[in-house]
Amino acid sequence: MHKLLLVIIPLLMALPSYAQNKVQKIYQNMNPGVVELHVEALAKPEAAQVNYKVNTGHSLGSGALVSNNGRILTAAHVVERATKIEVAFANGFKTSGHVVWVASLVDLAMIQVAEMPKDGYKVLELAKKNSYKVGEQVVVIGAPYGVSHSLSVGYLSGIRDKAEIPLNKLKPRFLQTDAAINQGNSGGPMFNMDGEIVGIVSHILSQSGGSQGLGFVVSTDTVQDVVASKPPMWVGFVPIMLDKKLSNALNNPFGYGLLIQQVIPKTLADKLGFKGGDIAVNLGQQSILLGGDILVKAGPVKLDSIESIFEATQWFGGLKKGQEVTFKFVRDSKILDVSWVVD
Repeated sequence: MHKLLLVIIPLLMALPSYAQNKVQKIYQNMNPGVVELHVEALAKPEAAQVNYKVNTGHSLGSGALVSNNGRILTAAHVVERATKIEVAFANGFKTSGHVVWVASLVDLAMIQVAEMPKDGYKVLELAKKNSYKVGEQVVVIGAPYGVSHSLSVGYLSGIRDKAEIPLNKLKPRFLQTDAAINQGNSGGPMFNMDGEIVGIVSHILSQSGGSQGLGFVVSTDTVQDVVASKPPMWVGFVPIMLDKKLSNALNNPFGYGLLIQQVIPKTLADKLGFKGGDIAVNLGQQSILLGGDILVKAGPVKLDSIESIFEATQWFGGLKKGQEVTFKFVRDSKILDVSWVVD
């Protein structure tokens, strides 16, 4: 028995050192695939700001390099209002990026860099679906509060499934973790102990605004489902859905549509001449902009329900180069059309 203890005790003492060495290796091997995103974006309207003027603010996020040609996964809220994106790699190389697609309902987005570094980067891999369990150790790499390429370690502490999204049958899954997540971590990867991405950092629940052990990431399952659905290109405006009551208040004869809040410069929406709002009002707990265009039809799809938005998204994703598309909208009580030839 004494001899057995002499064998077991050193092994037990070595376990923490082994785990520590594994975390170190994950950081060394995977950190070159984590990027910083320095984002200039349209500012959201403020509750007390009656006359809204277009202005920009600066924010910071993280991202995960997932292809050799420069595709980067990040969180939708980091880039969906972006007017300029600077991508900084771990080796110091910097380049610009643009939004390829945004899936706001699951807080996921894809961006494309203008140029890749010649070396010093790492293409990261997604873990297989359902390859994780509550209680396993996880590693988060990102830029909390602008502190570049910081590491935090914790455990996968919960699996949270959301309601199925209509039409596309996507059932979002978020993973909960107690690994420290703060501002600047958003969009960065969370790894398992094999160095595979199990999730993309989305948000935290906190009373103080800082990490309190309730962080949530978009699961690898949902990431793969969204990518496989081949999201359409980012149109470049931020809308809200109108109901009949609000439509009547806005003198919208259709009784439905998407009220455009903001138009992102140098996007398709900007190219087509759509306009956002300029009068900020409170609608319940939400501050919205009035005075923008109301998009009521995209090609053959009437935008009269949440389901129709998904239908329009699927239709938009199936457009071919050279195909002509007409958008119908309301501006200053006038019904207008604008056409676009897919390029």
